[in-house]
Amino acid sequence: MRHALSVFVLVVAVCLAPRAGLAQGGAAESPVPVAQRALTPSAADLADPAATADDANPDAPPPFMRKPKVPPQPVRTDLTYAQHPAPTEFRGLPWGTGLDAVKARLGLAPVTNPHPLSDTYYRPQETLNLGQANLVTVAYYFPKGRFTGAGLVLSGEANYFLAKDHLIELYGPGRQIGEHYGWTWPHMSIDMRLRDDGMGEVRYTYEP
Repeated sequence: MRHALSVFVLVVAVCLAPRAGLAQGGAAESPVPVAQRALTPSAADLADPAATADDANPDAPPPFMRKPKVPPQPVRTDLTYAQHPAPTEFRGLPWGTGLDAVKARLGLAPVTNPHPLSDTYYRPQETLNLGQANLVTVAYYFPKGRFTGAGLVLSGEANYFLAKDHLIELYGPGRQIGEHYGWTWPHMSIDMRLRDDGMGEVRYTYEP
């Protein structure tokens, strides 16, 4: 009789053990090995590392609609398109020089052939070459009495490309825009083109 009573008490104790755990701390947890717990990610581990403070803003767009961040681009300070500095003069004549100061010294004469050109002059003893290219004419422009440009005319593709190669040696590769090829600086430009009649032009322009 005592043996049967002992067995009954043991069975009751085993059955009541899980309920006691519920009464003390809520739902009973199944035992999990320590190694498995170490590998189980927590809520902090699952958080998106790329999330920002905007996620807390209810008006912020969802992540897939946000514009990607673009790294800051370098600010271009001028419109330079040349590898070397701009020429400060043309054939010994500095840009901006007054007409009266050089007219007699260089023997400048106004252009009248084939027709008069306003503020345009030439040198009777001009050297008619640019590098290896042969030139037809060289003109000097003096708008408002100041030297601000020069125009060169050459004949044929061979001379055009010889002049182009010479300028590339001086200033580096230029830029092709349509039929024009040239170099630009903040206050200076050199433009050249080959016309349909086979004549080439090179234009220096200074803008103070």
